[in-house]
Amino acid sequence: MPYCTSCGSPVGAENSYCPHCGARQPGGSRSGYGRSYAASPSWNISDRTASILCYVPVFGIIAAIVFLASQQFRYNTRVRFDGFQSVYLFVLWLIVSSALPTLLYAGYPPFEHSIVALLKLAVFGCWLYVLIKAAQNQQVHLPIIGDLAARSTTEQL
Repeated sequence: MPYCTSCGSPVGAENSYCPHCGARQPGGSRSGYGRSYAASPSWNISDRTASILCYVPVFGIIAAIVFLASQQFRYNTRVRFDGFQSVYLFVLWLIVSSALPTLLYAGYPPFEHSIVALLKLAVFGCWLYVLIKAAQNQQVHLPIIGDLAARSTTEQL
């Protein structure tokens, strides 16, 4: 068991401060509460894994936002492009699943239901396609969304 460098009382190996005198201890955790935290939420994540996590349908938006905000991927154009493309795919999904049905359901419902269902299937298919390509370590530029993502990536650098 380690001892305090100031007063000599026993200190846990994970403690940042001595529980007896409060002196800072070398090699302790970042929080001081006995738990060790990584400096970044994306600690030890490869570029390929980050790109894959960005494209998980619907829930990948959370990973994309975390990777876009993290310092580890600040200058990584590949992960940033995949993050922005994932965000734009999610926005397209929201438009197709929420806004478009509201606009289209004023007329003949069966026809509009089939259009919305086909558009949802197309967006979900794009999501799976870019997810598979990211798993194969290939980068795909979707027609309009990819251009927006490339522009956002270069503007952020």
